[in-house]
Amino acid sequence: MATSTNFAVFRAEQVTLKRGNRSIWSGSSWDIQGSVALLGPNGSGKSSTLAMLAGQVAPDSGSLTLLQQDQPVNQDRWMTQISLCAPWLDLPNHLTLSEAFHFHGTFREPRPNGLDWASLVASSGLQVGADVPLRDWSSGQRQRLSLALALGTDALAVLLDEPATNLDADGTSWYRRVLEDVCGVCTTVVATNDEKKEAPKGASLLRI
Repeated sequence: MATSTNFAVFRAEQVTLKRGNRSIWSGSSWDIQGSVALLGPNGSGKSSTLAMLAGQVAPDSGSLTLLQQDQPVNQDRWMTQISLCAPWLDLPNHLTLSEAFHFHGTFREPRPNGLDWASLVASSGLQVGADVPLRDWSSGQRQRLSLALALGTDALAVLLDEPATNLDADGTSWYRRVLEDVCGVCTTVVATNDEKKEAPKGASLLRI
């Protein structure tokens, strides 16, 4: 997939990122723009790298910059410009579907042109009772909602951590269709152990 020069860029310059005594990145420099698959075995630091890209953790040394049209995004705006779906993020489990939409919409805006989160949930085939709280949903139902919220949020970049986890075949097909659409409008990074199943078509590869 061709990279649009209008898409946001993550620029790492001599970045070192450690977890405990282990180095995930050591003086590494790279740019992420367009569709990217972040690859590495379990425990290699993919999730920590996504957390760094999301602005949730800082590199131990070096610099990481988020650029929008060649201009750096201020640190106080960084997290509001990124959309993330990851196992460590979860909505309050007492919410119903409509309440989850309202809760998420308190902080973020939906993506335009039919890629908003409500439209994506509808296209996912998710069927739950109007009064059923998230704690009573299956793991696959919760994953469809989490992906719809992440992919359907208006953001400079979307970050997904092993997104097909808990999805059945129909859910995975839906995810791949929506992923292709979203990759056409913003930088999208997918951390995965299964490149064929989860990575964007034609993605650039970044290996840990």
